[in-house]
Amino acid sequence: MFLVSACLAGFNTRYDGTNSKDRRIVKLVLSGKAIPVCPEQLGGLPTPRSPVQFINNDVALASGQKNRAVGRDGIDYTMALLKGAKETLRIARIFHIKAAIFKDGSPSCGVTYVWISGKKSHGKGITSALLEQNGIEVKTIDSI
Repeated sequence: MFLVSACLAGFNTRYDGTNSKDRRIVKLVLSGKAIPVCPEQLGGLPTPRSPVQFINNDVALASGQKNRAVGRDGIDYTMALLKGAKETLRIARIFHIKAAIFKDGSPSCGVTYVWISGKKSHGKGITSALLEQNGIEVKTIDSI
């Protein structure tokens, strides 16, 4: 059983109200082998919402580093992203999830890159980092 980014399963959960539907992920969900999650919605953020990026150079929020995730609207969304990451981890534990397949680039789901101060940068989103810290393998859809 996998956790997957809800946007990859065809749900309109991306910040702009769209999705990133991938037929492989839809097939996993329909076969009961994957659970779709949107950590940003689980953290209480609406859809659509302001695009969020990290400020500073270190995105290790899940490990307690000082950093902020700020929307284009200037609002600090750090606490909402942390709340969504913790809720996603709770779901993973309930279902004994060992692996997740997420959409790269997201401040929550980013696996190999995120946006930092307006630049695409190597790093992990808050949820991906928290899941990995708890022994759950996280892959990007682009790697499978």
